[in-house]
Amino acid sequence: MVKRFGVLWDPTVNEVVRDTVGPTAPLFETLTHLGDGALLLVLGVLIYWFGARATRRDRAFVIAVGTAALALSAGMKGIVQLPRPELAFTVAGYPGYSFPSAHAMGSAAFYGALAVTMTRGRPVWRYAAAGLLVLVISLSRIVMGVHYLGDVIVGSLLGFALVGIGVWFREEGTFDPGPMFVLATLIAGLAAMLGSRVFLTLTIGASLGGIVGWYYVRDRSTTSSGAAVLVLGSGAIVGIGGLRLVSAWIGFTALADANSTAVFLAETVGYAALTAFVLVVPWLAIRIEHHPVVRSLQTTLPFRGTVVDPQSTATSEEG
Repeated sequence: MVKRFGVLWDPTVNEVVRDTVGPTAPLFETLTHLGDGALLLVLGVLIYWFGARATRRDRAFVIAVGTAALALSAGMKGIVQLPRPELAFTVAGYPGYSFPSAHAMGSAAFYGALAVTMTRGRPVWRYAAAGLLVLVISLSRIVMGVHYLGDVIVGSLLGFALVGIGVWFREEGTFDPGPMFVLATLIAGLAAMLGSRVFLTLTIGASLGGIVGWYYVRDRSTTSSGAAVLVLGSGAIVGIGGLRLVSAWIGFTALADANSTAVFLAETVGYAALTAFVLVVPWLAIRIEHHPVVRSLQTTLPFRGTVVDPQSTATSEEG
């Protein structure tokens, strides 16, 4: 593929770009973190948990598009298995495969989904801001020498394409996360059938958990207590981090062991449960919103000024 497509996978392009940005290269190495999967995950979850309840479907849509992007990028990496560039400035020991760029695809999917679901500001400015972020993140991957030009072009185009598919499924101006979670599951399953093993338990688990969690909670009432969401959500964040650490400790070599099937199923179920839990937190939090600790946090943290009103779909101000 590298020889066939020439300049798109030519390491000299990385060198030219690196020389062009010159002394600003360290800045790009910092800005690249705007496309880190962990950051996008946290941002997506926080936006879903603490945004206005009237836009809950739109906010869940952002998570669903991100899940589909994760499944697609991981699956393609595991199928193509293109090694990363080997340049003097390439980060030593940088893990994973090169094609496509998960940073480019993930940022295009996440920031693109935000741009189409947000209502503040003019659409043209939202789209321009999303495009600029994706351009900077993509350029940073070339500057760092961890991706070829073709990797980031394909990644960003596919990320925006996933957003476009989600827009196509929109009904009466409302985005539906369900079809995107189903698409993510199909992508992860197809990638597995084609031999990909990159983040396979994560992609399958998160996709299935998204389907179960969203279709369970989509028509249910949610809390107006930010503190209740925070208390329950903290457990989800800890669980996600813990599961990733356990997965990393086990390593891919475990898949070759006699208990590989058990390990695979355990990880997949774990990611599915955590993803479903993330989606049901705003509903589940209703059960603890009157707990003394939660009510105390509600008045002392940045949620101050809002109170729980179970009879209303909106928060009210303290008198």
